[in-house]
Amino acid sequence: MLDNAILPLDAFAPTPEQQARLVNAVRHSVALCTNRFGMKGYDDTPLPPQRDTTPRARRYLFVDPALAGRYGYAVPLQPPSQQQKPPRSTKAGAGMTPIEEQAVLGGRGPKTVRGIRVPEGGCIGAANRRAMKGVPPDAEFLVVRLESEAYDKSLRDPRVKAGNAAWSACMKRAGYTYSAPVKAWEDPRWRKAGDKREEATAAVTDMRCKLQVDCLSVRLTSEIDAQRTIAKGHGPELRAFRRHLRTRLANAAAMLGERP
Repeated sequence: MLDNAILPLDAFAPTPEQQARLVNAVRHSVALCTNRFGMKGYDDTPLPPQRDTTPRARRYLFVDPALAGRYGYAVPLQPPSQQQKPPRSTKAGAGMTPIEEQAVLGGRGPKTVRGIRVPEGGCIGAANRRAMKGVPPDAEFLVVRLESEAYDKSLRDPRVKAGNAAWSACMKRAGYTYSAPVKAWEDPRWRKAGDKREEATAAVTDMRCKLQVDCLSVRLTSEIDAQRTIAKGHGPELRAFRRHLRTRLANAAAMLGERP
């Protein structure tokens, strides 16, 4: 149910394919810019679309009880087979000093390198400005900000508070005293090195109590309602966000079409 759930604000966020084009356009533009300074090693290999494989239930502090029994509260966000490999590292340009590299990439340091004026904010700053041409500053973060507001709003929902109280009572019957699930997850005792059996036992009990009192369905329903309310109250901004996304994708297409 949770992993297949679609939240109202999902309709406005860039797709993985769109996000990959936006990121790759900036990487490509930075590489072209650094090449002008003789810095030939900037890696602009196109990145594939990155899909979030983290189970949605994790946002509600739930993991499979079997995994909780194995890892306690330190369950990896993704199994090793699904973890993304980091991009190749950037190699410095031949004979370029660290100060020159810093200037060329980020605009910090000398204003001229090898007789060429460094753009404001370096090559990264120049690429970001091109990517956001015609779009208000911070416009790309609207959906993320509204998602965060909706999540916080759902935590104040009486239904969620009642669910937490039921979960707390379930944990109490098992010998644990926590006022809310986050208190169990962030218990300082679990940060200590050593035997993790006590933590694993607590984590399994935690997950079973969440299932017993139906915490996950309550949390999901509450967040959907909160997102729907917030989306309705920010209709003009979200419609503008869609227009801005089209502009950003057009900018990306132009940037990706450039050649040395």
